[in-house]
Amino acid sequence: MNRLLTTVVVGLAGIQGITLAAESRPKLVVGIMVDQLRTDYLENLKDMLGAGGFRRLMESGVFFKDVNFNVPGSDATSASAIIQTGTYPKFNGVPGMMIYDPVSKTLSPIYKDSNYIGNFTDETYSPAALRVTTLTDEIAVENQGKGRIHTIAPDAAQAITLAGHSANSAFWVNNETGKWSSTTYYPNPPAALQNKNYNTPLVSRLDTMKWQPLRKGEPYIDINPLETKEGFKYIFSRSDRDVYSLYKQSPYVNSDITQAATEYITDLNLGREAEGIDVLNLGYTLAPYPVATGDSYEYPLQDAYLRLDKDLERLFNTLDRQVGKENVLVYLVGTGYFAEPPIDNSVYRLPSGNFSVKRSMSLLNAFLSAKYGNGAYVDQYSDRQIYLSKPLLEEKNLDLNQVAAEARDFLMKMSGVADAYTLSDLVNPGSEHLESERLAIDPKTAGDIILDFNPGWTVTDDSRYPPRPQIDKSTAYATPGFIMGTKFAPKVVEETVEAVSIAPTIANALRIRAPNSASSKPIKLSLLQ
Repeated sequence: MNRLLTTVVVGLAGIQGITLAAESRPKLVVGIMVDQLRTDYLENLKDMLGAGGFRRLMESGVFFKDVNFNVPGSDATSASAIIQTGTYPKFNGVPGMMIYDPVSKTLSPIYKDSNYIGNFTDETYSPAALRVTTLTDEIAVENQGKGRIHTIAPDAAQAITLAGHSANSAFWVNNETGKWSSTTYYPNPPAALQNKNYNTPLVSRLDTMKWQPLRKGEPYIDINPLETKEGFKYIFSRSDRDVYSLYKQSPYVNSDITQAATEYITDLNLGREAEGIDVLNLGYTLAPYPVATGDSYEYPLQDAYLRLDKDLERLFNTLDRQVGKENVLVYLVGTGYFAEPPIDNSVYRLPSGNFSVKRSMSLLNAFLSAKYGNGAYVDQYSDRQIYLSKPLLEEKNLDLNQVAAEARDFLMKMSGVADAYTLSDLVNPGSEHLESERLAIDPKTAGDIILDFNPGWTVTDDSRYPPRPQIDKSTAYATPGFIMGTKFAPKVVEETVEAVSIAPTIANALRIRAPNSASSKPIKLSLLQ
């Protein structure tokens, strides 16, 4: 999980120093985050990829084979924040999509802000929780209001993270209605996506949307021939209460984002009219489809890669035609983690088990009640973090650090728990191996106890609907990253690079300031003269 000590610093022999080109800067920067993108899948599927999508990035751009995020417990939001800010959750304030609200004692969207109104949504958001500047913000500062910045992503938190504080617009898909939604924090929403809500709403396409193999009857990589012959079919039905959530985790959302992006480029004349640098930031997903469990996730996942490859080709062709490849800089990065679907390990007699959040929190509360008197000591569990009831501890005149330490020691004895830390342990780490854990949390919003689980165990958050099973796995999958522009010499970088170095590298190529909390120097790359 923690590869911080083993990371090879880029700058070894073979990577030449950067030379600033004399030509003008790009007129359009396209930043792309692909949730759960993996290097091994790209390399294994390379012969099936078209020439103009992922292969174009791999062969015509700078291809970083291993981008290391260095922190556990990432999601698309926190990973996007690391890339955009050039620093970790401890400093940028964005440890994930959701954070604990001690007032309501519930999980709340990290960007929730009642000072603004939602467009086509009851949700109200702003980027106030993002405590530092982003690459997008720094481009806006350099622009002095002359450029345009727009973002489209499946979820609100990722869209706002990519938009930063200074964008003109940020759009995402509403979980409840399937409509393209935004917030009045961003002042200049384009009409394209708003019009889709009226003219071609997603709800009108339900029951007709069917995801089936792109390559019908043709071989995929290491897929059972019988499965390939039979194929798969997922229908998006309006009677399914989770239909919009499933849509947002399928290739359909990638295609719709690509379509919207091409309309932005064409209709808004991005990269062709502004005196400054225009920006278009996009979020895509290659997360395993949640309905496909066990070994069956491989078939639709490979299909999703091939479909996104075609979407990227369509996007790049539009950029070439409308803006000109000499005027565009594209960077694309995965999110540094992979949420492997649960499998029935008992069938193969593998060491495993299920950690039930509801049961475990009940046992913890019973333990604390026996020790300190009856009460509801556990407020909430969220993504490895446990929040204790501060009002109850104050009422009983109990020391938070002492109770948290007692809870930590109790949890350590539970099956499936590999390690546990109090917030105090991480704020003042006594050993170097806790560094990645420390960087992964925001002390202002973190839980009082943080858990690590045994590899292979399924952690099921059954304290809320729908239950969320997730396998804990310490295997470190390589995450790819790309920078493509006519001034960058094509290169494959085998050495591990730090995710926090991406933003400074892009900023250096644009000759602007890096984000104000960037914790890494730019990667040294060769530029064409």
